[in-house]
Amino acid sequence: MMQVHYFTLLRLAGYLNGRCAGEQVTACFSQNKNELIVELESVSLRIGCRTPHTYAVPVPEFSRARRNVAGLFPEIQGLRLREVQVLPYERVLMLELESGFDLLLKLHGNRANILLRRDGAVQELFNREMEEDLGYTAVPGFWRPELLPADLAPVEADAAQALRKVSPVLDKVFARRMLQHMQAGETPPDALRRLAEEAQTGPFTLALSQNEIRLYLFPAEPGIQIPGIEDALRIFLRSQYQWESYRRQYREAETALRKPLDKYRGQLASYQTSMAQLEQERSPEELGHLLMANLHRIPPAAHSIEVEDFYNEAAPLRIKLDPQLSPQDNAQRYYGKHKDRRLRLRHLQEQAEALQAQIREAEAEWELFAQAVPPEQLTLGPEGFDPELLRRLRRYKQETEAPARLPFHRFEYEGFEIFAGKHARSNDELTFRFASKADLWLHARDVPGSHVVIRHRAGRSIPPQVLEYAARLAAFFSKRRTDTLVPVQYTPCKYVRKRKGDPPGMVVVERESVLMVPPIRDFGAA
Repeated sequence: MMQVHYFTLLRLAGYLNGRCAGEQVTACFSQNKNELIVELESVSLRIGCRTPHTYAVPVPEFSRARRNVAGLFPEIQGLRLREVQVLPYERVLMLELESGFDLLLKLHGNRANILLRRDGAVQELFNREMEEDLGYTAVPGFWRPELLPADLAPVEADAAQALRKVSPVLDKVFARRMLQHMQAGETPPDALRRLAEEAQTGPFTLALSQNEIRLYLFPAEPGIQIPGIEDALRIFLRSQYQWESYRRQYREAETALRKPLDKYRGQLASYQTSMAQLEQERSPEELGHLLMANLHRIPPAAHSIEVEDFYNEAAPLRIKLDPQLSPQDNAQRYYGKHKDRRLRLRHLQEQAEALQAQIREAEAEWELFAQAVPPEQLTLGPEGFDPELLRRLRRYKQETEAPARLPFHRFEYEGFEIFAGKHARSNDELTFRFASKADLWLHARDVPGSHVVIRHRAGRSIPPQVLEYAARLAAFFSKRRTDTLVPVQYTPCKYVRKRKGDPPGMVVVERESVLMVPPIRDFGAA
């Protein structure tokens, strides 16, 4: 984290001493989690105390919010800044104030904190959970250039190990830069002196590397060079927040589009598999015909009968029978299965067509989203990232925001929309808030179950087959789903009312009609 490196803080201290020494602290407050704002007369200092946002950044002005602002460290308000110092070879910045007060910024990554001290004793903590900081003692780091071997080999691993012995502030970035100087013919001691000079006087480099915004004390490629400490830290912090915001919104939009598209494709594949299985199965109608042709051969209470399959070159075929039924009723049972199979196949085909339309729509939205620049391909400019890219992505998210998911099951049959409640409160929401008075309401009679509503279509009456399909749904979504036949009541929604004090889902029905239907078998709710 070069933004809080010792040499960065050293340059920041020089900047603040030159600009703010003698100025009063006009305010000290927090309006964002883990961030403290120290306002001076000509500049505000933003101090962040959480990884990866550990920073101390001077800004010309800071917009204070009207709400949710906590004033902190009132003891220092009105005091003048005497001097800014850096604890030698450490990530600690000290703002020395009048009356023996100072603010000590301990910028140690996830252990970062701000300490208010008086005469060297800690009085208060910004992060009060880190109680161990009440006993914090400022101990300088070390700088021992004499430990650097004069015959150091120009190998990065050896250079990094040798520099760590010189000072803990010299990391791999310094090792790589030192190797460049050594490869140019400089001795290790001369390269080290050049490093220290560059770190205190050279331009900064801001770069997007390995999905992170990085600030370097040395030239780096690719990246943009920024000469001054104020601009370097300001643009770094701005770019960091831009990058995180863009990446988060991009991933949210990507997930919001990819997830339903994958879901639709998976559902379509499931429907297509189910349709293929139904089409490959032996037709129950053919089995009914074979039984009708062999009624005279079926003994009472038979469990099965072997017949000649005239649909398959008179091959022998054994058909299972229900011994409780007559031969004619066994044949009718297979005809009923054929009707169920036909209805289910039609439903699957309609659902597949609806899914294909949803997939086309989702794919069109995905193609539009694909025009947005992925976070990894963003490029930094002199002032960070182009804010128009973020605004464009935000507008796209707003325009393509998916509507709220209805708390009901939704079906489509022969051009009519049908909805079924998922639970008692969902039933009330469907019947009394979502449905209109002209819609048709259905429910399995005298048993708990889902409210079912067929949407009214202007100029069209509900065909009998649509009414039957919706009634079979109501039978399925009820406690009588395992029965052979279920009575289902139906009436326009205007004749369904709720009495005061009735529990969720309970209603009073007037002017009802009743239809006897079998529940849909082996049905997966959409």
